[in-house]
Amino acid sequence: MSKQELTNKMPTFIISFLALLCLVGMPAYSSSEDLIVNSDNQDLNYKDKTLHFSGKVTVQQGNISIFADELFVETTDEGNSEKLIAKGSPALFKQQGEAEQNISSEAIEIIYLVEQQILTLNGKALFIQGSSQVSSDTIEFDLKAQRVKAEGNKNQEGRVTTRLKTKQ
Repeated sequence: MSKQELTNKMPTFIISFLALLCLVGMPAYSSSEDLIVNSDNQDLNYKDKTLHFSGKVTVQQGNISIFADELFVETTDEGNSEKLIAKGSPALFKQQGEAEQNISSEAIEIIYLVEQQILTLNGKALFIQGSSQVSSDTIEFDLKAQRVKAEGNKNQEGRVTTRLKTKQ
């Protein structure tokens, strides 16, 4: 694969990541909207088939925002993305919808496995939708099965904390 072909495919990898994140119970957004990645630095390694953004990384597309200190993209030999990793103190994912449908999540590390469609939040993980939230050390979203799993937080004696909305 030529250098130009790999460069042309990189935005597609990130768009795939963001499009699949929308499956977490939110209204659809237009994938035709431009993806904007801002960072202090970018490093594209053609030999290793990786892309690395660093320094105040922001990703915007429609109603989705990602904020991280670093964003890594690993690709296959064909140039398709395999894994996306956002790291931060914490890394943040936000999707705006109607008031009770806003999604916000954060973790030290967010990993997305593209083919399996699995999003994993590692380290001080927090997921909030409306007034409900889940916090633990690790939270995993299976986008195909629409399933959320959480593993206990060692700082909370191995427990998962869930707060569910009740009548107001």
